[in-house]
Amino acid sequence: MSFELKSGPTSLERLQTAIDRMVQKHGFTAVDRDLPQFPGGLSVVLLTDDPQRNLEVLDACVILPEALKALGQEVACQVAGPEVAAGLMKAWGVARAPSVVFLRDGEYAGALNGIRNWTEYRDEVARLLSGPAQPKPIGIPVRVESAQGAC
Repeated sequence: MSFELKSGPTSLERLQTAIDRMVQKHGFTAVDRDLPQFPGGLSVVLLTDDPQRNLEVLDACVILPEALKALGQEVACQVAGPEVAAGLMKAWGVARAPSVVFLRDGEYAGALNGIRNWTEYRDEVARLLSGPAQPKPIGIPVRVESAQGAC
């Protein structure tokens, strides 16, 4: 009797599966690598990285949709894969992934880095969504369009 050994999915394949689930199940939009655009109104962008470097990235892909759903607000939701997130992190002055960047009418409103306990995470998301826009740490051209739907 012989067994065929197969390797499991890579960390980036697991991340892509999580991103696909966010898009299909929760209505997130993937950020376009060549022309990142952010809609008007309230929006959030999940910045990811290779989960092999930080396992919290996969947790954020599960927790963020639930935290936003619990708030019941109209929020345009986007997710940036590692190849897009690196440039956005640099432009927004975000130190590490996973991070959730909050925008109001395309203007930076703040960021939430890492994973926290559920109550703290939900409360911080609510605070950043209701707070005033703040200056971005580093300038980035942002194109504002009408909201494309909520998650």
